[in-house]
Amino acid sequence: MYLTADRTRKRRRGERLYGVHTYGDPGCPADYDGPFRDNVRAFLNESAEFEPYSVEGMPIWSISLQEDKHAARISLLIIEESLEDSLHPHCEHCRCIGWSHHPVSNRRYHFIIPIPELEERPLGLVGMVGGKVCPNCNDPIPAPLYNCSACGEEAVQGSVLDLQSHLLHGVIHCNGYGHLLRINGREKGSKFVSGREIMDLWDRLCAMLRARKVSVEDIAKKRSLEFRLLHSVAYGECWYGRWGYKFGHGSFGITQQMYTKAIEAIRGMPLSVMIQHFEDVDQDVLVILAMYQRISGHALQTVGDLIRFMMELKARLPLHSTPKSFPKGAKDSDRKLGNGMSGTSDVPCRWSVKRLDLATQVIVEALKNCEKKWMPRQDVRDAARVYIGDTGLLDFVLKSLGNRVVGGHVVRRAVNPITKVLEYSLEDVNSSSANSSIKGKPEPVCEVGRAEVLRDIVYLYRHVLESYKPARRGVKSVLTAIPTATRIILDTKQFIKDYRGEVPRKCANNEWDMDDDEMLRIMCHVILKDNDPKRDRPSPPAELVVLPPHATVGDLKQEAQRAFRETYHIMRNFVVTSIPDLEGDDEDLLFGAIESGSSVIVQGTGIDVFSEWRYEGGNDSWIVDCPCGTKDDDGERMIACDVCEVWQHTRCGGISDLDAIPVRFLCHRCGTNLFQAML
Repeated sequence: MYLTADRTRKRRRGERLYGVHTYGDPGCPADYDGPFRDNVRAFLNESAEFEPYSVEGMPIWSISLQEDKHAARISLLIIEESLEDSLHPHCEHCRCIGWSHHPVSNRRYHFIIPIPELEERPLGLVGMVGGKVCPNCNDPIPAPLYNCSACGEEAVQGSVLDLQSHLLHGVIHCNGYGHLLRINGREKGSKFVSGREIMDLWDRLCAMLRARKVSVEDIAKKRSLEFRLLHSVAYGECWYGRWGYKFGHGSFGITQQMYTKAIEAIRGMPLSVMIQHFEDVDQDVLVILAMYQRISGHALQTVGDLIRFMMELKARLPLHSTPKSFPKGAKDSDRKLGNGMSGTSDVPCRWSVKRLDLATQVIVEALKNCEKKWMPRQDVRDAARVYIGDTGLLDFVLKSLGNRVVGGHVVRRAVNPITKVLEYSLEDVNSSSANSSIKGKPEPVCEVGRAEVLRDIVYLYRHVLESYKPARRGVKSVLTAIPTATRIILDTKQFIKDYRGEVPRKCANNEWDMDDDEMLRIMCHVILKDNDPKRDRPSPPAELVVLPPHATVGDLKQEAQRAFRETYHIMRNFVVTSIPDLEGDDEDLLFGAIESGSSVIVQGTGIDVFSEWRYEGGNDSWIVDCPCGTKDDDGERMIACDVCEVWQHTRCGGISDLDAIPVRFLCHRCGTNLFQAML
């Protein structure tokens, strides 16, 4: 954790600055079409500044990014973690996503954007304020505690790589498989770029360097809400799905088909049927639904339509609005007349709902009878006074009628840009969207505030998405399966994006087409048998070898040998002896014997299959056989039976996630056998 030299934030002479929104685009700073292990080294040598200090013994490079020439800079730091310097050589993220069969990589590269508070400090000092972590599970441990609450291990000082506060932290193994560990936007202290902009940067970096597959664990929360559930219901995919991340690995035996159907079940639930379920169960849900149905100006058909509209509406509203808030028991009519008032939101209304409705209808009729498109406020008031003598009531209602839906019409309110007089207009609901963009007229102001929309989203999340309230009242219907679908979505946290780093960048988004690629690109496989036949783990992934068109069989052997030696620790002495798919001598040309994009098996000697670095997930020969169907570690809490030593989820064994793991545990099968033996 100590430095070998100081680092300052002053711009160094000759230091290159790149645009934060364009870095990683084609040609910025360069194009790479080789394997990731070669691309990342060329990238660091050519485009990054080598720092005159190390972080925990690891070399570090930096890249300065700017939004524009007048904006403040942010630093993208790249740390090369070698196997010899690593505190955690095995990768728990590979284990949880299903890549535990990969051999331990020689190197992995951390891409980090530190939080603004640490921008002025040398990164090597960051670890000293990184807090405590568990040496076993690597989870952060709160300051008052000395031991991990999950596994009981004594806490140790955290590393800079363990910090949870980085704006960006992604790691990619030298075989091209990586993990996005952290994205923190403005909510976590980013002053210059949002989470979406940081995610754009990360996605461009992975594509530029030709990463192969990248995983992410979606555990983000918004105001204590699980964002993956909210976003999936609104948009049919998790937030990372915007960048191509798809279902990767479901916990508790969940398959991709189960996950897809669970999302369809919730977001496709008809609101008309849901209304019937919530009658006499929760009137607040019905009030919320009716209000946003009115605000939208078009029919919202499903729960997905409703949640998406509310989320997009919240994003468009001012951040610091001060709308009037109503208790959950408030009537819909109270909401209609109270929302959207300017300057009177905290003033109690002294008129009855009946009188307010009457005054509203009188004003609407006055606007209907007006021959002009826009009617000045004073004219509206004078026309309404023929039927309503209380001018205070008229003034109160006129304040609340700005951009409101009344019956089948939308009441618009705007200041005339020439006369500077407040005017009112009446539009049909069906044409209100088109008319709202008329030149010279402002966009409609919503009748609710951002805080109220957020409050209503939370309420629907709690009583519709998280726990379908009618199901608790004994309502029997196929829609009472909503809680089950919710549980499936919440239990799906691991997502993967396939960047197709094996193919050239220009072909990555299309089918594999090498016709216009001059180089020979060969995928080389090494077949390794698992040391434990009970586990039967697959062989490591193929490695890409890029050769010139005039290369020989001997050249392929040499490049394949180099590729595996540089990638995996157990193959550091690997020697390729033969390629069964290619007959002939080493001097024979590959041209005509093999096509670009083909796969071959290479055989050789010098692989240390008994090394402790044999697998990224560790060499332990433990067996998972859970009642939910899980056959491998999925990152969820597990417990082993004291009799058969088979592991299963604590939740599936009847142990709550809030309860401590018992000292003694018998699985259902062993418990049944023991009970029968005692009879």
